[in-house]
Amino acid sequence: MAEALKDSFDRRYVEIVADVGAAAWRDFDAKGFVTGVSDDLPKLELKDRINLIADEVRIRLPDAFPDALERVVMMAETISSPSIADEAAWGSGWAWPMCSIVERHGIDHPDESLAAMEELTKAFSCEFAIRPFLDQHLERTIDKCREWLGHSHPAVRRLPSEGTRPYLPWGTRIKALLEDPGIGISLVTELRHDPNEVVRRSVANHLNDIARAHPDRVAAIAADWLAEPPTDAAMVRHALRGLVKKGHAGAMAALGFTTEAAVNITRFTVEPAEIHLGDTIKLAATIESSANHDQRLVVDFVVHHVGARGETSPKVFKWTTVDLGVGERIEIEKRRLIKTASTRRYYQGVHRVELNVAGETVAESSFDLLDSSD
Repeated sequence: MAEALKDSFDRRYVEIVADVGAAAWRDFDAKGFVTGVSDDLPKLELKDRINLIADEVRIRLPDAFPDALERVVMMAETISSPSIADEAAWGSGWAWPMCSIVERHGIDHPDESLAAMEELTKAFSCEFAIRPFLDQHLERTIDKCREWLGHSHPAVRRLPSEGTRPYLPWGTRIKALLEDPGIGISLVTELRHDPNEVVRRSVANHLNDIARAHPDRVAAIAADWLAEPPTDAAMVRHALRGLVKKGHAGAMAALGFTTEAAVNITRFTVEPAEIHLGDTIKLAATIESSANHDQRLVVDFVVHHVGARGETSPKVFKWTTVDLGVGERIEIEKRRLIKTASTRRYYQGVHRVELNVAGETVAESSFDLLDSSD
């Protein structure tokens, strides 16, 4: 079984940080740092481990925060270097606590902290560290983000997009970004043709976030971008993935999909009808065109998962896309393993399964789960 991410930040890691801290500042109390962290670390989850390490490093650096920042940057560069990070289970992620020092202690020094982020984010993304500055120093932080758009390092260019995502996973919500999506849009628009795929991926995720509250606006942006020959079509498809799952007509039209399917479903089955956790279900469908024109169709399936109290909640899963000619009939199959995951617990009961074509439910079946993950 793969090691849990939190377990990368263990006593061995603490001892390495102690050595790196002592090398960065002669007065760093390496022994006290190891003692102050090691006893509590095994009891904590990931983010609490990060915060504890960050706080214990900070109190052992110079009192003046700008002076401490110089050492923090040095420590991040060292701990993410190949000679150290390549030995870690999570590579450059080991620099995360150094970024958290800025996040947790730098808010009263915005200029120095933002300048440090430019260097720190090369070791580990400062997408979390920048959030308090967006909250309390919005204009100053956005101005800095605009400067970073043309930076030579892709990690620095990515930060304006990833750091300002309205619904950044694990990130605090920033009221201004939720109320005015134009702030982020102005930044990601400048990055839409970035030569680095990781940066473009962040742009797509940013637009996907905005689409939660502003679907029509995002669909229109995507259509405009796709009209520009250099635009990465895969990036736009990724940006619209949430809207396509919901059957948003503007998003589907932007990607060239048929928005109103004309089909007959002559078969939709889920087998076996009764399963246990760990079994695989097979979905099979026969789709026949009833249109007098060609159709490009998005085909998904929706599982209505049974909850602990017997309620159900739908989850859309991607199946395929098909090009269906006039009078054409196709047969498709899909297998899915039903097992407990970090984001999904299964409870016994009948799980309804829908076949969606072009965002509309066109057929229904079910399977009965005989046991649960309790």
